Amino acid sequence: MKTVRVVLVEDSPVFRSALRSLLSGRGLSITVSNGAPPWNNATLQADVVLLDIGTFVKNGETLEELIREYSLLAPVLLLTREDRLEMLLAGLKGGAVGFVEQNASIKELQKAIVAVAEGNTWCDTKSFQKVMSFLPALSHSKELKLTEREEEVLSHVSQGQSNKEIAAHLGLSPQSVKVYVSNLLRKSGVSNRSGLAHYAVVRTLARTQPPTKVA
Repeated sequence: MKTVRVVLVEDSPVFRSALRSLLSGRGLSITVSNGAPPWNNATLQADVVLLDIGTFVKNGETLEELIREYSLLAPVLLLTREDRLEMLLAGLKGGAVGFVEQNASIKELQKAIVAVAEGNTWCDTKSFQKVMSFLPALSHSKELKLTEREEEVLSHVSQGQSNKEIAAHLGLSPQSVKVYVSNLLRKSGVSNRSGLAHYAVVRTLARTQPPTKVA
């Protein structure tokens, strides 16, 4: 059987080492990357890029760009988690061809990698069901006019970060973040941060829907 060459994009040394150890010797050849695409290495070849959506980036736009760059090397398969749905959607928008849960078995992950290497897509059932659960809300979603800073705050809120954590990421005071969150609650009409996270996902999904054709 042909060996599948995999570039593993993961910034956690422990998780990266464990994955490399578990996947090696299963018909997979693993090369690790802990930064931007290594275009300076002209000899690097890959059949699949396995990218953790929590790697290096903290917002959807940066993740999209990273995946576009890695897609020039090989098809990108995402490692995702239940609590990072908006980042998963951003990754798919960036051109990833499949996704698998981070807690999937090694056998399942191996199957996903081989499928992508053969030119197929791969969809984790559990994550797909969660994506589908948001579809009924699409017709009720509304596009809000948000400032650039409100967009940034919304992205971080949807990742479950506290005001203090958001303030540290954006170089703001916690009080300023509190004001931005209050504005987002008022504009979206939801009552809490969970509602904002739900709105962020629905909004992302709505943006990916093809325009309705008018007869």
